[in-house]
Amino acid sequence: MIEALRPDTRLVAMMLANNETGVIQPVAEVARVCRERGILIHSDAVQAAGKIDIDVEALGVDTLSMSAHKLHAPKGVGALYVRRGLSLERYLLGGSQERRRRAGTENVPLAIAFGVAAEVAGNRPDIGALRDRLERLLTGLPMSINGASVRRLPNTSSITFKGADAEGIVIGLDLGGVAVSTGSACSSGRVEPSRVLLAMGLSADEARSTIRVSLSRFTTAEEVDRAAALIREVVPRTQRAASSAVQ
Repeated sequence: MIEALRPDTRLVAMMLANNETGVIQPVAEVARVCRERGILIHSDAVQAAGKIDIDVEALGVDTLSMSAHKLHAPKGVGALYVRRGLSLERYLLGGSQERRRRAGTENVPLAIAFGVAAEVAGNRPDIGALRDRLERLLTGLPMSINGASVRRLPNTSSITFKGADAEGIVIGLDLGGVAVSTGSACSSGRVEPSRVLLAMGLSADEARSTIRVSLSRFTTAEEVDRAAALIREVVPRTQRAASSAVQ
């Protein structure tokens, strides 16, 4: 990321955590360099909010955004941290709402719900232990965990099953009552392989053999065990189907 900075760079936008792999990005390190060069930095913390502690002072960012739905609050409301002293131009002209930055009547019930969800999120269960349990239960399958060697969000597991068809896995699990995805929700419906996984060094075939499993504060050990058992059934079927299709 730092190598991508140019003399004319004025703003850097960086995820705090990747929404496909859960890998936590070195935002604080990049922010230090940005400050030295007079570059503003924004961090998209939507995926990380409620999963890890977020300290805007420690990160050194100028702005940081979050979304309520990732904390089990209603969709349609979010929050933007703005560093004290930073002046932002108005986004919508008109009324004086949002400190004259964004005109329009605020949705107070949604904002209150977001605040309550943020308070509840401060008391987090050990989701990471459940994610690790799931990955252990899948041991023996021809698979690899993307980002396993670095710090990840505790609720996210990106798993590549060699020779399997990710779409087939998603469908098979869905029929069994378990919902997973082939990537981020933002890229649903796309046919091409994930550019995130390709950038991490996976081949196109490996990217198409990758699913994302997301856990929440409400996920139980019993649900993890059931999901793991179903994955162990479905993955070999998709591998055999993929092999037959090639022949």
